[in-house]
Amino acid sequence: MSDFPVYSYIEMMDDEFPFKVEVRTPADMNRVQHAHEHLQLCYMMSGSCRHVTNNRSYILTKGDLFSIPPYQEHRLEVRESMEFVLVQIDFMPHVINENLRDLTHMQTFMDFAYIRPLISQDDLIPKMSLPPSNQLSVESLLEVMMTEWTEKEDGFRLAIKAELLKLLVITGRQYARYSENQGQQEHQSVLLHREALHQAIAYMESHYHEDLHLENVAGIAYMSPSYFSSMLRLIKGKSYIEYLSAIRMQAAMELLRSTGLHVTEIASRTGYNHISHFNRMFKKHTGVTPRDFRKHPSYSN
Repeated sequence: MSDFPVYSYIEMMDDEFPFKVEVRTPADMNRVQHAHEHLQLCYMMSGSCRHVTNNRSYILTKGDLFSIPPYQEHRLEVRESMEFVLVQIDFMPHVINENLRDLTHMQTFMDFAYIRPLISQDDLIPKMSLPPSNQLSVESLLEVMMTEWTEKEDGFRLAIKAELLKLLVITGRQYARYSENQGQQEHQSVLLHREALHQAIAYMESHYHEDLHLENVAGIAYMSPSYFSSMLRLIKGKSYIEYLSAIRMQAAMELLRSTGLHVTEIASRTGYNHISHFNRMFKKHTGVTPRDFRKHPSYSN
């Protein structure tokens, strides 16, 4: 167990719209080492402070953008009594759109938000200093988000989603440019982490019929179980258990459609040792029992 608090997103945000934007100053900041389930993006509007993460301290100044992935411990510290204004955005990725739960196509943003902190314990700095042109763009869209969040007029959620998506695109593009200038070694490290992650997911998809354990699958990705789970939620929009169940149910439905195998055999072939558990999970996933699914071809659509 960790010796610092880990906040659930449901404690801090509305489950139907898991988003929040706040302004942090020396008078209003979390000085406690902590972690959280959701993703966080922070931008320094002015001044300077320290960000402590991975047991190291980094100086932040105006124009710096940094990310805090789920379950990464961190805290802010005042720097020599200097003032600062920091905009903090907390969100779950699927707040943008339920249909955008799979953010694989936003590869550069995923690298910045998740993979980069994994390798930042070396000489890499887990932040980006935005050029002046990008600072203006980011500050403008942050102002829109803060206004919409404060006033909450009709359509404010849609307006926030639009601005947040713009921020993610700017972040991803800037990180792509930033990475090009950091040398081949960092680029290779990112590729290795990404490849290991996708190998672990591919392992789940091809070994779903086995008795899989989160710790073992996470080990394939060279990640802790909690970190792998957060990565999986970002990429596939589901927790480890949810994604494994979805894979197994898809395989079960295919066997019910295309074979005459007994339901007990299908349960066994898709990783379920107890038929009652399989039946319960199948009905939860499809709304019908396995036998009813087989009887009515329309359920297959």
